[in-house]
Amino acid sequence: MKKSLVWIAVGVIAGYLVFSGVPDFFQEKVEPRSQERLSRIAAELNRSVPYMIDKETELTVVEGHEAMLIYKYRLVPYSVRQIDHEKFAAGAKQRVTQGACNEPVMREDYLKKGVTLRYSYFDKDKQHIATVDVTPADCGFQ
Repeated sequence: MKKSLVWIAVGVIAGYLVFSGVPDFFQEKVEPRSQERLSRIAAELNRSVPYMIDKETELTVVEGHEAMLIYKYRLVPYSVRQIDHEKFAAGAKQRVTQGACNEPVMREDYLKKGVTLRYSYFDKDKQHIATVDVTPADCGFQ
């Protein structure tokens, strides 16, 4: 009887180790900068778009590329002719860099892992205004 209980206990422990360890062993490790991973993340985010960030800014789509996530925004009330592109880009660069570097998810899940975040802005008629990149180096990562 004692031997049976010992073998049952050994079997339960072995079963636990196999079922808890095997999935990790066989699970494919996806490179954090891969297009596959970033496209999956973009697809998940795109379930909620279009999304109004504020009364003037609409997130229209997110794209995943190799080592880059691209966020595309539309400035709803503005025409491309109403905006000083250089001034807008400089201000946007400062704001989005500060926001991305200080946001734990953006910093830890993307920038720290070598992913560049690209923010592209378009006017109400979908004409390009400016594109701003936040690179890992912008936040002090190599």
